[in-house]
Amino acid sequence: MTKDKKNKDSSALEGYMSKLSRNAKSYIIDKIAEGCMVPRYTVKNWMSGMARIPELHKCKIEQILEEKIFKQNI
Repeated sequence: MTKDKKNKDSSALEGYMSKLSRNAKSYIIDKIAEGCMVPRYTVKNWMSGMARIPELHKCKIEQILEEKIFKQNI
């Protein structure tokens, strides 16, 4: 996984979250953490680019958001 890909994934997630209100953002972070079975800080690390978002978790995140936000890995 390249650093560029990690940043694109993080930017996509952060871009989606930036459209939300503070309360909605907190709620979505909770839903992603619960759905991916990770702590909240992991979701925040994904958003900031501090950690790579695993491919399976990207699918789950899109399922939770009911929107496709990540580019396909081709």
